[in-house]
Amino acid sequence: MRPWTWYLLVILTCEKIIQHIAVTLAFYYDWYGIRSQVAVNPNLLLVLGAIVAVMFMISLWGMLRRTKWSPGLLIGLAIFDIVGEFIAQGLLTILITISFLVAVAILTLALIYRRRAEMER
Repeated sequence: MRPWTWYLLVILTCEKIIQHIAVTLAFYYDWYGIRSQVAVNPNLLLVLGAIVAVMFMISLWGMLRRTKWSPGLLIGLAIFDIVGEFIAQGLLTILITISFLVAVAILTLALIYRRRAEMER
């Protein structure tokens, strides 16, 4: 039986995939004038968003296959997402978004999941 953290990580990773695809499309089509609302080059954010969406897909595949590397990838992606919020908003104090909260949840759960998996080995 899989631990509860595994199920939450799978659900939150699916949310991140959808979110990064939606934001990438928003930058591409400039929905709601999003390109003018960021502190860095929106084309850079578009490309990075697409790459991160693919990386979250790979981490989901790894979680479903229960690979050893998938929690580490999720940890790295969550940290990238958290730091990315600060860079995209261009502030040290940022607007806390759902994206930020989900990234923090993934970071926390992946650390718990990885530690538990290491203890079971």
